[in-house]
Amino acid sequence: GDDVILTSGIAIEGTAILARESKTELLAAGVSEDEIKKAANLLNVPGISIVKPAQVAMSTGQVTAMHDPTEGGLAGAMDELARASGTGVTIDDDQVLIFDETKTICEALFIEPWGLIASGSLIITAHPNGSQKVIRALTQAGIEANVIGKITDFKKGLQIIKKGKLQPLPKFERDEIARYFETLNS
Repeated sequence: GDDVILTSGIAIEGTAILARESKTELLAAGVSEDEIKKAANLLNVPGISIVKPAQVAMSTGQVTAMHDPTEGGLAGAMDELARASGTGVTIDDDQVLIFDETKTICEALFIEPWGLIASGSLIITAHPNGSQKVIRALTQAGIEANVIGKITDFKKGLQIIKKGKLQPLPKFERDEIARYFETLNS
C-alpha cells in the first residue's frame, strides 16, 4: 500500500485555540506564560494554511491522495481518507509529529491530540517508491514531513501501532475541542 505522509504536526489549530481561549485554566494547571504564548503562536508558525505544502507535494508528481485534517483531528481524517478510498490504514504513533506545545496543552487540559482539530497539517499518500521524493521536496521548502504509516486492505480497518502493539485507531464521538469546551461550560 501507499505510504501515509504527515506535514507539520497534529492538532496545530486546536492547540492554538486552547492556548488563546483557556489561558486561565492552563496557568492553573501549571503551564507557563511562555509555553502558552508559544502554543498560541502555532496559528502563525507553522500556521494553518496547507496551500504551500499541497502545491509542493503535487509538484513532485508522486501524490496519490491528499486530505487536510480539520475537525475530528488526525483520527477523524484517517477515517475519512480510508472510507473515501475503500481502504484500511495503519499508523505508527511514534512517527506522528506532535509539537511539545501540543503535548503540554493537551496533557494540562486532559485532551487527546489525535481527536483535536488539526488544521495546519496535511495528509499525503504516495507510492512507497515516491514518498521520499515528496518528503525531500517538502523539507527543501521548509515544511516538516515524514511517513507515519501505510494504506492497507479495507479488511484490516484503521489501526495504530502504539508502544509496539497493534490496536484500533482511536475514534472520537466529536472533536476534542468541542468536548472540552462543553465540559468547561457545564
